Amino acid sequence: MKKNNLLLAASLGALALASCGKSGPKKTPGGIAFTIEKAGKGEKLKKGDTVLVHFASYLNDSLLMSSRQQGSALPLVIAESRDKYDLMDGFAMLTEGDSAVFVLPVDSMPQMPPMAKKGDVMKVAFVIESKYAAATQNAKEDKEIAEYITKNNLKTTKSPKGVHIAVTQEGNGEQAKAGDEVTVNYTGKLLDGTKFDSNVDSTIRPGMPLEPLKFNVGEGRVIPGWDDALAQLKKGAKATLVIPSSLAYGLQGSGPIIKPNSILVFDVELLDVKPGAAPAAPPVAPPPPTK
Repeated sequence: MKKNNLLLAASLGALALASCGKSGPKKTPGGIAFTIEKAGKGEKLKKGDTVLVHFASYLNDSLLMSSRQQGSALPLVIAESRDKYDLMDGFAMLTEGDSAVFVLPVDSMPQMPPMAKKGDVMKVAFVIESKYAAATQNAKEDKEIAEYITKNNLKTTKSPKGVHIAVTQEGNGEQAKAGDEVTVNYTGKLLDGTKFDSNVDSTIRPGMPLEPLKFNVGEGRVIPGWDDALAQLKKGAKATLVIPSSLAYGLQGSGPIIKPNSILVFDVELLDVKPGAAPAAPPVAPPPPTK
């Protein structure tokens, strides 16, 4: 989802900002006025950084919507501004931890927001919660996963890409491989035990039919951690998969329960493995012409 358009950012939410550390008004290179409502103490931001932010939007001083309703901060990659109404150059003037408010007179905007009238101003507020660094996040998750494995007495091995697999029942059939169709029962939960999906528990998806999940391994139809882990199991196996966020839903998260950077745990049963379709034979070149 692109977030470098002011109007898109404005629609994502509103929040109250603290006033301590407020600076005088500044302007982005495109001429958009903004103030630092609360100065952060982190690193200076630059283009190419990924930051976790909360968004805000106001028409004059009236709150419109709130990204806080989604819970966790949202990821944003600071890129080149595309036009004068794009705030990316403004982000590159901020610091990790800043709370900033950008102000646009609606008369100067290419399209007047709903409910606005001439003379009104649109205020877009951002709280830069933190910069995202993959190495830091991975180290944090490694510690959390190790604690979870110890607490739950799991005996795990690690898949090639980094999924922790605890086999609770060995399979005795074919081992799944890329391209094979697998049939799986599963229950997914967070590290704290909160269940978010299952095809064997009717309380999680009331009214939905309970039926095994079928997909072809390695075709990207499921999260990367599943493609990686299922290829390590044999038909009939039961296992617990502990999947780092980078192999699950990453920075984006999924829905109201799976927040950004969530480690996921799945209890799975590999019911069946069927060979995938053989790759099509390459076309045979016609013989060279003869005289």
